[in-house]
Amino acid sequence: MPRAAASQPHPAVAAARDRTADSLRAVIDQGAPGWLARFHVPSLAVAYVRDGAVAWTRVYGEQAPGVPATERTLYNVASLTKPVFAETMLRMAAAGRLSLDEPMAPAWVDPDLAGDPRARLLTPRLALSHQLGFANWRRETGGVLRFKWEPGTGFHYSGEGFEYAARFASRKAGAPLDSLARQYVFRPFGMTETSWRPGGRADRIARPMGPEGRYGDPATSPGGNAADDLYTTIGDYAAFLAGVMKHDGLPARLVAQRDSIHALDTGPGAQCDRQKVARCPGRIGYGLGWSVMEYADGPVLWHTGSDWGEKAMVFYFPARSEGVVMLTNGANGFQVMIEAGIVLAGNTAFAEYLAAGRP
Repeated sequence: MPRAAASQPHPAVAAARDRTADSLRAVIDQGAPGWLARFHVPSLAVAYVRDGAVAWTRVYGEQAPGVPATERTLYNVASLTKPVFAETMLRMAAAGRLSLDEPMAPAWVDPDLAGDPRARLLTPRLALSHQLGFANWRRETGGVLRFKWEPGTGFHYSGEGFEYAARFASRKAGAPLDSLARQYVFRPFGMTETSWRPGGRADRIARPMGPEGRYGDPATSPGGNAADDLYTTIGDYAAFLAGVMKHDGLPARLVAQRDSIHALDTGPGAQCDRQKVARCPGRIGYGLGWSVMEYADGPVLWHTGSDWGEKAMVFYFPARSEGVVMLTNGANGFQVMIEAGIVLAGNTAFAEYLAAGRP
């Protein structure tokens, strides 16, 4: 491929210099169709948030064979559910409905742990920072919930831990998960299209495409799942991110706790490859519902979601007051989101980190 003339730099480079919302949107408009085709991903939805407001949202590709994806398309955001649930619990704590450091045992002990005294050590804070000591899901321990590690001794990513906290919150408040989420997050943030029950809106769901290139059926958790299977539009999740960035309705002390590292992530998947990345973070860990990367010029808070045929990513820079949401319905979605994320992250160390994930 011939090199671009010196007077015509690559659009991504130009966007990095001229970081207006419109210039960034134009680069994504230009690149998205090619990224989807290159990586065999049906659709991509993107939102760009700046200064506490949603600057723009865009959607590309198809939500199902022959059906264009639109702003009304519902995506399963997989583990991007976790920041939403964490925000629900933080706002319950702000309202005095629970304490992040109270033992969960008086309200909830899983029957599988009834005879284990360590169940009395479990708190919401440990759950939201992945320190309960569980595997990701109980199916990984023979279908029985058990401790693989001592509670509070380190980070071990666990959807099961978020589900444990949700059962505690429901019993403490006397309301189901979806009702609590509506009260404390969906309504205050204006997330009118978000639910674990897409039900009669099935014609709007982005059908997942697996690694073999075939479509599958959408997975749902009608009873609610604090760690997975939340359905939302790009506009709704963008509104959530904007609210998180503005700290709407959350006391400063809880914001600080949410956004700081509670447990270091020492797993191989979290490490920064210094052979590929010039500026690695000083620390990588998990706050309350968010992954946190600490850089010299400020932290990046982010999360990814990965189910069979759905991939998603959200990140924001508190110091820059910029954030991005990206949703896809393809197993190769991370490759598309890396390309878009590099553009939108601009000249940052986090963009270098994303670029290291290119195939």
